Amino acid sequence: MKNPLLLLLVLSAPAFVQAQAPASGSRITPPEAVAALHFHNKIRAEVGAPGLQWSADLSGYAQKWADHLAAEGCALKHRPMSGEWAQQHGENIFWGSGRYFDATEASQSWYSEKKDFRYGPITESNYSRVGHYTQMVWKASTHLGMGAAQCRNGSWIIVANYSPRGNYIGVKPY
Repeated sequence: MKNPLLLLLVLSAPAFVQAQAPASGSRITPPEAVAALHFHNKIRAEVGAPGLQWSADLSGYAQKWADHLAAEGCALKHRPMSGEWAQQHGENIFWGSGRYFDATEASQSWYSEKKDFRYGPITESNYSRVGHYTQMVWKASTHLGMGAAQCRNGSWIIVANYSPRGNYIGVKPY
């Protein structure tokens, strides 16, 4: 190369790009976080909901719950409404076994509920069938964070938290 400055830029580009990648705030890797956020924002765009931003703080919050669930036997359960672990944000939880599951695969699982959703308000009768999907597309939510933990039996728990939370009974998600 005739231009030493260009050579310097080419050689240093990967380090610069890597240094610019934000920390995810959890065991979700930065590239995995970017992919899961992109997936969320793609499905939100389908219904006209604004994009989410990744939150390292929410990811830390999600990671703590994922670690807690893994330590307690890997049962799928949401944070309680009160006490030390009280819910502060919207929450989706995924469980998978037999291999590693990434944050986008968990998100795709929640998105699969779309087939059961008929646009309208969240009700007590439809919440259990569509609540993961509707939290993903809840128009008022602005931030997403995710955490992952491996259970003693090798299965995986992935927790997503959304702020502000959604899924209010009687309210349309978008």
